Amino acid sequence: MKVNCRLLIVLVLMVVMLFSLSGCAKDESPLDPDHPTTVRLWHYYNGATKERFDALVNTFNETVGMEKGIVVDAMTQGDVQQLADAVFAAANETIGSQPLPDIFAAYPDNAFRVNQIKPLVDMASYFTEEEIAGFRDEFVSEGAFGEYGKFLIIPVAKSSENLYLNKTSWDVFASETGATLDQLATWEGVLEVSKLYYEWSGGKAFISIDSAPNFFLITAMQLGQEVYTYGEDGTATLNYDEVLAKKHWETFYEPYLMGYYKKLGRFSSDDAKVGNVIAYTGSTAGATYFPTQVTLENGEVIDVESAALPYPYFADGSKIAVQQGAGMCILKSDEAHEYAAAAFLKWFTKPEQNLQFAVATGYFPVMDEALTSDGILEALNTVNTEGVSPTVIASVKTTTQMFEAYKLYGNRPFYGSYEMRILFEKSMFEFAQDKIQRIQAGEDMSDYLGDETFNEWYNEFIKSSELILTP
Repeated sequence: MKVNCRLLIVLVLMVVMLFSLSGCAKDESPLDPDHPTTVRLWHYYNGATKERFDALVNTFNETVGMEKGIVVDAMTQGDVQQLADAVFAAANETIGSQPLPDIFAAYPDNAFRVNQIKPLVDMASYFTEEEIAGFRDEFVSEGAFGEYGKFLIIPVAKSSENLYLNKTSWDVFASETGATLDQLATWEGVLEVSKLYYEWSGGKAFISIDSAPNFFLITAMQLGQEVYTYGEDGTATLNYDEVLAKKHWETFYEPYLMGYYKKLGRFSSDDAKVGNVIAYTGSTAGATYFPTQVTLENGEVIDVESAALPYPYFADGSKIAVQQGAGMCILKSDEAHEYAAAAFLKWFTKPEQNLQFAVATGYFPVMDEALTSDGILEALNTVNTEGVSPTVIASVKTTTQMFEAYKLYGNRPFYGSYEMRILFEKSMFEFAQDKIQRIQAGEDMSDYLGDETFNEWYNEFIKSSELILTP
């Protein structure tokens, strides 16, 4: 009996130890400072944002990294789309693709599809419950998906969207027409001002919408209708009826066709740089790209001041704006590389580093401790902002106010979500561009403004979505 009791005690202790190990993040370092582990990181930052990120990576390598035995090798892959394509190609081992990195920046859509091919690390293996609790809940929930809702994306910096304005050109226009900034609070007002600007300027577009998918998804939410209905098995069905589609048609397709809106460059800021438009909606993280000078068609270069306004909403809808900004994923490999990758992400997301990155780039910190208007504005006053764009500072001030008055929304990833985003990006815009070219070739614009044209586009959109979403 005594032997059995002792054996029982030993077994109980073993079970307790196993449960305690499985419920905690790994804290025993497998690293050797004399033989550093190199962590390859892919991101999409460019310009001033890349410079700020590179500076922080260097700081890590020279301090914590040197102490622990970690070297972070960070590389940009261009823009978000180019990064997504590069990671997906590497995961598929496509001919000519690069070897997969240890860490890569990703939106949920791309992380979801990569995880189907190459498994991602469950961050709960390296981040304790207390550490995870420090992040803003919405930011964490966005990265929790996959089997049993595994935590696969660490939020590192978040953004929303603003309406950016060439204040110099606006002031001239407003003084002669009576247009007001208050009109730009709603989509109805934006359309009204755009028509007025077109007439006043002799046929120039007023605004560009940088992200069509965000426009469709967010304005649908503003009107009380989520575009997707989510299943529990990683699938989704489209919830996009003709009433909602027609509203988008009238506030997106028709203004582009009429010439009130325009987008010729890869990014809307490109059109602002050459005077194609004097306003655009775009990411707060892209505030640094707003031009300080505009080159007109005649070659004249003018200095311009900027303004950053809240994202517009429908007058009969709710104040809702997008929650976006790629987080960081760790690909499963070996213990040393996973541990080293997690160590860097823990360091980077701490308020001391995260606020430095955020206030200089138009992003927002991800910890509750740092994500307060007072904290961000204080950081703006204390961090060295030499060289930081005035538009970034204006965007930070505007967006902190939005965080208090608006609800934030980001759609969940699902099978086909990446492809559906591309469909929303291209479908109505490319349809409009085709019709614009026909009109420029001499066809009658009225032929493309009726219900027949709308039905042509809508039916094609629904067919394309069914091909994507049907298992």
